[in-house]
Amino acid sequence: MTVAFIITKYIHFLSILLLFSSGLLEYLLLKPILSRAKIKQLMRVDIVFGFSALVVLLSGLTMAIWLAKPLDYYLSNWIFHLKYSLFIIIGLISAYPTLFFFRNRTGDDTNIINLPRGLKTIVRLELAGILCLPLLAILMAGGFGVIQ
Repeated sequence: MTVAFIITKYIHFLSILLLFSSGLLEYLLLKPILSRAKIKQLMRVDIVFGFSALVVLLSGLTMAIWLAKPLDYYLSNWIFHLKYSLFIIIGLISAYPTLFFFRNRTGDDTNIINLPRGLKTIVRLELAGILCLPLLAILMAGGFGVIQ
């Protein structure tokens, strides 16, 4: 185990924790009626969510390609494909809240904005998906899912 692997894995774990905690904070801050100031606050939290997702992705790919097991191990593992597909789906559905916050960020801070139906459910789905990712990683690291 190299120092580069240890540091990259540590960054990966910290960014996963930041990803989940920022997603949870976003969920807890969502209310049916929001002020523009609250929308701006949610947008800042969403930026942290997006940045941490990018760090999770980059550190995970760095380990898979250069630092961990041979790349063929991952490419021949259906759980690896499931895990990355789930990560991409989470990223795609997270675009809806991001766009909502971005579109509603300007204007008077006292303006009231109604939260669209389903937005809180989308954030809930993001969190559920994020909770599944470590389980898939554990299964994959344990040798499950290898296609012979």
